[in-house]
Amino acid sequence: MIDPSIKGQELDSVSFPIDRSKLVELARAFHDDDATWYDLAAATEAGFSELPVPPTVSALVDHWRPGGALSTATAIGADLARVLHGEASWEYHAPVRVGDELTATSSVSDVVTREGKRGGTMTMVMIETRFTRTDGTLVVVRNDTLIETGAPA
Repeated sequence: MIDPSIKGQELDSVSFPIDRSKLVELARAFHDDDATWYDLAAATEAGFSELPVPPTVSALVDHWRPGGALSTATAIGADLARVLHGEASWEYHAPVRVGDELTATSSVSDVVTREGKRGGTMTMVMIETRFTRTDGTLVVVRNDTLIETGAPA
């Protein structure tokens, strides 16, 4: 059960590199074999001055957290059998580039409880993750909504 008093709580701060090998893995995870994502010659031929970084590259942070992708749900006290990922949105402030070292700091921006359309109470937890470079430049803000569905009757 999620305690609504976690609103405003910082959950974690994790640093991770943006390197070419991870871009290959990310492209393959999306079933995209276009070498533009990981080969500088192909990227240059496609009109880029450097390797492009996919907009969802910030998702790599979940592989650097102790406990992996479920660590955020665990940190907020969610029952993992009843948690869903509701949505994600990104706000870009500066380009992310190969060679960047990013630090992702996550905190609970809001907790809302409401009745579900099919009955039962749902608790929605909004998580804001701010990604900064080592020089402190804010590059991305990612907002996620995690939903804990009501306990079965």
